[in-house]
Amino acid sequence: MAPTSPEDLSRRKFLRCCGQWSMGALLAAVGYHVGWAGPDGEAPFESPPYPRPPLDGACLLPVTDVEKVLAAVVDTVVPGGETDPSGDPGALEACALNLMLDEYYPFRSYADLIVTVMNQAAQNAFQTDFLTATYEQRLEILLNAQEALPVLRLAYRAIRSAFYGGTYNGIGLTFVHYPGPNLGYRHVKEFSIGTAISTEASKTGWLP
Repeated sequence: MAPTSPEDLSRRKFLRCCGQWSMGALLAAVGYHVGWAGPDGEAPFESPPYPRPPLDGACLLPVTDVEKVLAAVVDTVVPGGETDPSGDPGALEACALNLMLDEYYPFRSYADLIVTVMNQAAQNAFQTDFLTATYEQRLEILLNAQEALPVLRLAYRAIRSAFYGGTYNGIGLTFVHYPGPNLGYRHVKEFSIGTAISTEASKTGWLP
């Protein structure tokens, strides 16, 4: 998506300010269905089909007041739906709210504190609460809030990982046209992967 509007530019600037995408999540993600012709007419070597299509009802919807603020935070980090200037999917469509509320991640135990910090930062900067702040105001609030609650830096990275790394579904990978992993050269006969390229010359395996 080319940056064609001030809103889009501010979105990208914010993403850069909060750190780089999770490289580990990107490397762990599986790519599109790819196939190459095998040597000597062998069957093509193919990668698994991906990205996964989103499942109906897989993404949690905010119900409580705390969940609604968390959903707004998620939608500010990677905007989607009506928030993104182009209407493209974002972290909410990639089920990042699931990650924020998952008991196996640290963010759920910080949920109430995150909401308190967000609302306090919103009051300090704009005399409003986080939910009623504009998108541009929320960007500033999130940057200010991470100074008061450093765990938010990790939360922002995790939210982006859900989208760009395909943690829950392939929406983000489809959006960025991730081509899939490099499958290596195991299907090319000219390479020696899995084939001995030398023979043992000693009886003991030790050099003379």
